[in-house]
Amino acid sequence: MSDTMQIRKANSEDIPKIIELLKISLGESLIPKSEKLWRWKHIDNPFGASTVLLAEENEQIIGLRAFMNWEWKDQDQSYKTVRAVDTATHPAHQGKGIFKNLTLKGLEEIKQNTAFVFNTPNQKSKPGYLKMGWEEQGRMPIQLKINPFAFKGKIPLELFSWNGLKLSDKLFENPGPGIQTNYSRAYFEWRYSANPMFDYQFLTDNDSYLIVYRYKQHKFGVELRIVDFLVNKNIFNSDKRKQLSYELKLRCKRVFLTTVSGNHYKNMNFQYPFLGLLPILKIGPMITLKNIGLSSSEFEELLNTESWIYSLGDLELF
Repeated sequence: MSDTMQIRKANSEDIPKIIELLKISLGESLIPKSEKLWRWKHIDNPFGASTVLLAEENEQIIGLRAFMNWEWKDQDQSYKTVRAVDTATHPAHQGKGIFKNLTLKGLEEIKQNTAFVFNTPNQKSKPGYLKMGWEEQGRMPIQLKINPFAFKGKIPLELFSWNGLKLSDKLFENPGPGIQTNYSRAYFEWRYSANPMFDYQFLTDNDSYLIVYRYKQHKFGVELRIVDFLVNKNIFNSDKRKQLSYELKLRCKRVFLTTVSGNHYKNMNFQYPFLGLLPILKIGPMITLKNIGLSSSEFEELLNTESWIYSLGDLELF
């Protein structure tokens, strides 16, 4: 780090300059860079505002690093964690170790209240994380259903509104055992209803089940991505299961590909409608973890994907 570069925490007044740096460094790509998205992601998060660090030189922001708060739960055990997400370095200042310095400083900032850090790096960034002590958990298992008869179809038009839903509180109680997001009504409203990036749809009877999904257009056709599925096991009976199965199968017939988290499907396969004969495949995003506040044995257990029931909604990029 150069003598003239300073690292400090970001504040709300920095947001316009942060968006400008993201655009200069990364372009628009698949994820739009906007103040609305930044505020939703890093300020409105029900788990708490993100820790965001900036690198400055000559009063110019030349780098940023964001750690987004997240909570996981395994029955009575809860984990306060962070997800290493947005990072950017100004093209004119690359090669100065800005990414590494911001990341290490960020780890110092969060260490008092954090169990571990998780993220889904790409092949370009993963080596840097591994050098800083991250460990590979492996690729997220995915369950697929292919429908070749819907090859290259168009996204079906569905216009559902989250407003007016009267979801039972029982739906947000973690079924366990297994590590999963610490669900709440506030989390679902933030993650799916208020999300400025994607239009999420749902299937629910308000009491016994809630499936959240979205459509994604690919060159090969349309994907139906099931991102979350909650049930109240006490009242999710055979009649409710048949009702849900019928509605979901109607949607699967319209698309070329249906996807769901393999861990989620395996844990709840008696509740999911039948999705086909393909085996669960480890083809999802690469997941890496870094221990912050756990014992070695506790952290070692987290590296086992069988301990987790994460959904696609937990780990998809946003």
